[in-house]
Amino acid sequence: MNAVEKCVEITENIITISKSNPTNRDEVIEKIEQLLDQRAEWLSKIKKPVSFEEKLAGNKLLLLDKEMTNYLKKVQLDIQKDINGLEQRKISAERYANPYSATEQLDGMFYDKRK
Repeated sequence: MNAVEKCVEITENIITISKSNPTNRDEVIEKIEQLLDQRAEWLSKIKKPVSFEEKLAGNKLLLLDKEMTNYLKKVQLDIQKDINGLEQRKISAERYANPYSATEQLDGMFYDKRK
């Protein structure tokens, strides 16, 4: 198996893992990171294609790379959405605990411009 075929195989594995709805996202992210590291190693071993089959495998790799990038962006957006939701809940809990904290600094302040 040459480097291009191995990259295609690893990329397909990454796509199938990112398509699934994980129950434990940390394990899935760790597995994706391992596969991306392996893929980077194999990408560095790719040389200029010599045969027609290698060119076809290279074209397939380019298409799979675009698909993989889309799925990884979706995973990233899901994580970012969860982080934003957590921050919003934290802010809401702080406001509930002390509803007048935002007005404590400005409440009752008066500045007289006259001398």
